[in-house]
Amino acid sequence: MSLSVRETGPTDAPTIVFLHGGGLSSAMWQPQLDRLHEYHCLAPDLPEQGNSANIEPFTFADASRRVADVIRERVPNGQAHVVGLSIGGAVALRLLLDAPDVVDHVMISGTATRINSGLAVLMRVNEPFIRFLSPDQQTNLMLRQFHIPKVYRDLVLEGVRACKPEANTHFSKELTKIELPHKVQAPVLIVVGQKETSVAKHAAHQLCKEIEGARGVMVPRVGHAWNLEAPDLFTRTVCAWITNASLPQELVAL
Repeated sequence: MSLSVRETGPTDAPTIVFLHGGGLSSAMWQPQLDRLHEYHCLAPDLPEQGNSANIEPFTFADASRRVADVIRERVPNGQAHVVGLSIGGAVALRLLLDAPDVVDHVMISGTATRINSGLAVLMRVNEPFIRFLSPDQQTNLMLRQFHIPKVYRDLVLEGVRACKPEANTHFSKELTKIELPHKVQAPVLIVVGQKETSVAKHAAHQLCKEIEGARGVMVPRVGHAWNLEAPDLFTRTVCAWITNASLPQELVAL
């Protein structure tokens, strides 16, 4: 079974693959798809989420393999720029290990490094509470937590409704097994929002140290899902990075 994919733009244009955050879906990338008409954009739903909810269980290795298949099948030259947020960023990092030939530039944001088993257990403590909430309540919680404008509520809700309840358990388990690439050919940009947690900021610094040649930046006044909080700036950052242009002046070097 293949991943469900949103596809926009001319197929003969440079391709950007967008990998969504955990518990959401490709719907979260709609503001970028609306702004990037000159690019061929692919936004897959990762396993156990969105319209790929019946592909299970979620693992980074399986998600990476399936994303590589999407690129090989849908991109004429078999290579794409990859943009990942949160869990999607971790999938992008795994892609650099498993299938570096399909990757051009990489931009990841709010992405964790490997966590210890104790922290994974703590993450799962909240799972029964989350399951108790309705999709509407979960969505409202995400909007407050991640500073997402209400205009994008339906995009978040679409992902929350489809996500398998077991997926969060699989996310936390997989985060204890993250493998990082060290020497890579693709240019890698590590991004973190100023309003993200200290854990996220530490992870961004760590990724910059671990991945040879990676560049790190902080985005002022935004949180985790800043592609929804500041869609114009996010899209400008993507375009600048994949074309080797100067990054937006708003960004601050890590």
